[in-house]
Amino acid sequence: MADLKGYAGKILRINLTNGSIETVNYSEAVLRKYLGGTALGAKILYDYAPRDIEFNDPRNIVFIGTGPLNGTAIGGSGSISIVTKGALTDGATSSQANGLFGAYMKFSGFDGIILTGCSEKWQYLVLKDGEAKLVDASSLLGMDTYEVTDKLREIHGAKGRTASVLSIGPAGEKKVRWAGTFLDHGHSASHNGTGAVIGSKRLKAIIAFRGTGRIPVHDQKRLLAVAQEMYEDVEYFRGTIGGVANMWKGQSGALPVKNYSTYDWGVTSDEAEKFDEATLRENYQTERVPCWGCRLLHSTMFEVKDGPYKCVVEEPEYEQMAAWGPATGITDVEATMMLSGLTDRLGVDNNEAGWLVGWVMEGMEQGWLTEEQLGFKTGFGDVAGAEKILYMVANREGFGDILAEGVKRASQKLGGKAAESAIYTMKGNTPRGHDHRNRWAEMFDTSVSNTSTIETHMSAMVPEAQGPANPMVISDEVARTKGLMQLEDSAVTCRFNTRMDHKRLAEAISAATGWDMSPEEAWDIGRRAVNLLRAFNLQAGIGKADDRPSQRYGSTPIDGPTKGISIMPHWDSMLENYYEKMGWNKNGVPTEKTLSKLGLEWVSDDLSN
Repeated sequence: MADLKGYAGKILRINLTNGSIETVNYSEAVLRKYLGGTALGAKILYDYAPRDIEFNDPRNIVFIGTGPLNGTAIGGSGSISIVTKGALTDGATSSQANGLFGAYMKFSGFDGIILTGCSEKWQYLVLKDGEAKLVDASSLLGMDTYEVTDKLREIHGAKGRTASVLSIGPAGEKKVRWAGTFLDHGHSASHNGTGAVIGSKRLKAIIAFRGTGRIPVHDQKRLLAVAQEMYEDVEYFRGTIGGVANMWKGQSGALPVKNYSTYDWGVTSDEAEKFDEATLRENYQTERVPCWGCRLLHSTMFEVKDGPYKCVVEEPEYEQMAAWGPATGITDVEATMMLSGLTDRLGVDNNEAGWLVGWVMEGMEQGWLTEEQLGFKTGFGDVAGAEKILYMVANREGFGDILAEGVKRASQKLGGKAAESAIYTMKGNTPRGHDHRNRWAEMFDTSVSNTSTIETHMSAMVPEAQGPANPMVISDEVARTKGLMQLEDSAVTCRFNTRMDHKRLAEAISAATGWDMSPEEAWDIGRRAVNLLRAFNLQAGIGKADDRPSQRYGSTPIDGPTKGISIMPHWDSMLENYYEKMGWNKNGVPTEKTLSKLGLEWVSDDLSN
């Protein structure tokens, strides 16, 4: 592995129980089969994590991984992929974040980190010039993710962009089940409680240095050419921040309004206009802080300079604006930015936060949740209430201790109408920030996915799979496009730059490594990850019954452009077709033929027992 182009040459294995640090090497054959990131992480999770443990069991593992393209000329190749047994679903998860850390970890000499065990005291990890050491982190406890990043840079004398920090916030320390993992100021790998798992191991942060390291590649000229082709395809992209305004204007029904209770956000035209991308950039953007190798305009810092919502925050993406706008009935754009920044700082997943707070607000308005239970009165549009709930959750104070368990567990504890109104997949995670009742492909994909978030994307599907129609086409396309996203997350690159283009990704991987990898071989890496994660979940007791949305998530819109139209009458036939197209049996179990085709024949015995 040490001489293989595109790789740093070693993976750290850290046992936090005894403090041991060793390196693990994978052969070229294994790396060509699993690449890195999500696929290699799926193999490591499958090999080492017991199926019957809780997320906070010391035997759980966390893999923080890169791939052969990290730190190269490919745009957005500073990303990481985190694979672990998730806190919300008790099953496999894979979550990604962009930024600098993935590149700097490789420049420090490491392709990935495997975390096991649990430390007696809080520690952080330093990666620099091929060395790794654990350091006491007691002075960092209670700090938010921005504060930890700044403090570690100060402690280690890291100026400008010479170091990158991965950290958890107060929520991760308290093992909030939907706590996330954050890179520097605002890049988030947070689906399914990755921060809760890292927090359970008492690891507060990792700092990696830019140093003088370089990643050797096989054909730099060819790689530069592919990087330029990729850029020319996406140079128009200016981020997702304007998505709320665009969807509101287009009246597509895709905005997630007030916990799916209505499509009436209650925003005025003037208020909605303030969510427009050009308006936001003109009024609040202060500086550009690009990810590694990225030339796109969407990673910037915003500042609200005065007023009740004064804050400095990384440019909120669409899903943050949706969570703290329509999903919670808030119409003040500065409030949405403040709350977006607060979720990042406290270290919680923005999607789960928006759905949970919206659910609490509706519950209070409908009487399913009382002022006595929560501790104060709230309702849709209550900015101060949303802020208070986030702090309660991050510190597990009062009713926040129940909410810290996530939407599914909290709603089931309350029961009745409160349970019926909660939005989540039956596996236990919440969806991304759209009204998927108007985007059937995303609802179906989210519900059947291994990690309880999207595993492919509508942009990779045929046009007929868009919107609330053509259920069998949607089922076909979700199956057909499986593996594309996992290939990208094994490479490990940014979706906005590489767009799940398996042909160009195969060419870039070949240029970096010297392999002559075909597009189909590359796609199989992603398919391998999907099937390994599925096999892991099945052995953990997560199967066909969990491939569904909750009652409210799968409900029929009562207003809006698709009033009265529901996906649920088609669900069972869609699921049956999906399993068939995936090469799984009627219970959603990968067949021996499918596994053998992917070189995973050894998994068949585990599934038959």
